[in-house]
Amino acid sequence: MLRVRAISAAISEITYDRYWPNRDGRLELLESFPDDPKRSLIRPRQLLQELEIGGSNMQIAVIGATGNTGSVVAELALENGHDLRAVVRNPDAGENLALRGAEIVTADLDDHVDISSALTGVDAVYYCSPLPVGYDKPFTVERSRGRNLIDAAQSAEIKHFVLLSAMGPETAPGVALIESKRSIEGDLATSGLEYTILRPSMFMDNVAMAGPDALLGIGLTWPFSESALIQPIAVADIAQIAFQAMTSGPRNRSFDLVGPEALTFPQIANELGRAMGSEVRFIAISDEVFIEHAGAAIGSTKVAEAIAGAYRLWERDGSGTGDASILEHEFDVSLTRFQDYAAKLVETWKRESMI
Repeated sequence: MLRVRAISAAISEITYDRYWPNRDGRLELLESFPDDPKRSLIRPRQLLQELEIGGSNMQIAVIGATGNTGSVVAELALENGHDLRAVVRNPDAGENLALRGAEIVTADLDDHVDISSALTGVDAVYYCSPLPVGYDKPFTVERSRGRNLIDAAQSAEIKHFVLLSAMGPETAPGVALIESKRSIEGDLATSGLEYTILRPSMFMDNVAMAGPDALLGIGLTWPFSESALIQPIAVADIAQIAFQAMTSGPRNRSFDLVGPEALTFPQIANELGRAMGSEVRFIAISDEVFIEHAGAAIGSTKVAEAIAGAYRLWERDGSGTGDASILEHEFDVSLTRFQDYAAKLVETWKRESMI
């Protein structure tokens, strides 16, 4: 890995030998050198960051490396030859990662010393806050953990903190899920750390939670109206963007993460039915019904209420949709269309004899 002492020499080499860093931080010979720095794809400050923390053999810490997005980010880190430190609550859950060469570290997010030790020597960290279930004041716990982790990252002198947050407006009074995320974002932005904040819309993968039997027998049930537009994004795409962000340098701003198309829930149900070869109906349910069933499933009525509040906000002000082209340009990703996600999901269900 290139360090600060090598940066001046590296810049000199780039200037005279017509090399320029690509999005992965690796140097490539260009057929035409970008003579005007203002028109270059990578500005001098970003170049310094990418030479220092980008490229191969980074030490990457993934907090919650067995979670929905964290597990995929961890896989990408290993596949691309980086040193992975998987920070988990249960060491047994990280056994597969350990077999592939990851360092497994158990840490308590409520313990500053514990988490500071887990981050020592790390270049970049990825953090997606787990749902704060099991607490009387769940989002007080979430904010406290976020602040504790940011403090630990400061102590460990982390070079890049990638935070997975949630899509929505800058302020959302009364919507605990959004307000909690914005509080953590604010702590990160004022911490002095280099960072990238990612705000996803609804995960495409959430529609798979009911399973094929329920989808075919009952339908796709969600607390949205039939006309509401949502722009779901695949977990695999979220992880790819997070990994690209970690390995190409901090942006010190937030990005809305959306899929390539805005859909209504009847359209989502139709695509699922097309992939399954049978009709899948959409049934709009009330917030109360959603909270009852989701609260039982995740173990927290208060968290379910907060999720329902975010959904209602997305429908009311359209803040669950956005411009996907920004992501494709900034992070060089090809975003998954829902019909392709549905086809792959059904293939998996058939392979596992679920259909």
